[in-house]
Order: sequence, then structure tokens, then C-alpha cells
Amino acid sequence: MLALKIIDVKDFMNKLLIGEVFDRFFLVEASVTTFNVFTIDGRLQQDFFDTDTADSLKSKSIDYSLWRDVKPYCFSVIRGKRTPLGFKIIFQLSSHQAQKLLSGTENNSITPVCNFCLNIQYKNQVLLCTTGVSYSSFSLDRQPEHLWDETICSFFTSRQIPFEKL
Repeated sequence: MLALKIIDVKDFMNKLLIGEVFDRFFLVEASVTTFNVFTIDGRLQQDFFDTDTADSLKSKSIDYSLWRDVKPYCFSVIRGKRTPLGFKIIFQLSSHQAQKLLSGTENNSITPVCNFCLNIQYKNQVLLCTTGVSYSSFSLDRQPEHLWDETICSFFTSRQIPFEKL
């Protein structure tokens, strides 16, 4: 697990809420605290969709909304004259993205990785991003975690997101 303190919060927020930097991540959960706490569960409700769309989502193993589809709702809650007291956003890679990330590693077929997550938390005027990996079974292999940490650092660097490792 890696913890990164974002140096330029305003620029990061623009990239998060207005830009397209995080659009391809799945949203697991978002919570924004202003005068109320607003919570979004990113899990798709299959019953909402017509049969063809639901079948397509199931065949592609898509369980969560993309950030780009939920971002306008979060933006509408966060924007305003006053800065939110805090927020928390949990992103996850798609299973296809996770497989692609693992494809370059040794033992990728036996590593029991379930999810690669990026947690974004704003509290007390500090913005932190932490990485996380969940496994389907116990593993001593920490290579996926190190790979994910390196990938996020490269991702932020390539998108001019300055950070400090904690």
C-alpha cells in the first residue's frame, strides 16, 4: 500500500471533476460531506437496464459505473461557495485492466488478485491518495501491490499530478 499526499489540490480537483484523467476507473463508492453527507454506491443496478444491456454488462463482468458517468453528480455536490468538509472516493480497475496490468508479471496466472483500488480522501484541507490490492485468497506474493504502487506513481506523473510519498 502506498500513501500519496497531493501537493496541488485545486489542480487535482479540476482533473478529477472536470477533466478526463480518472474517467476510465470504476467507481466503487463516493461520499461527500457538506451540509449533509451524500453517498453514492457505484454498483450498477442490473434491474434498471433492459435485457440486452444487462446481458452485455454481465458478459463483460461490469459491476460498477465508470467515473465519467457519475462525475457530474459528484461535481454538483462538491462545487459551491464553500469547500466540502471532506470526501472519499474509491476507484477500482476493471477486470480487463487488472489482467492487463498483471500480464507483465511472473506468476500472473496464479496470483489471486481480485481488485486494484485507488482511494482518494480529502479531509482537513489535505488530499491523500492510497493504493490497495484485494486478494481472493491468501498470498505471500506482494509483487502485484508493488506493481500497482509503481503504476499509480507513473499515472500521476504522466498527468502532471504532483505528489509526495508518505
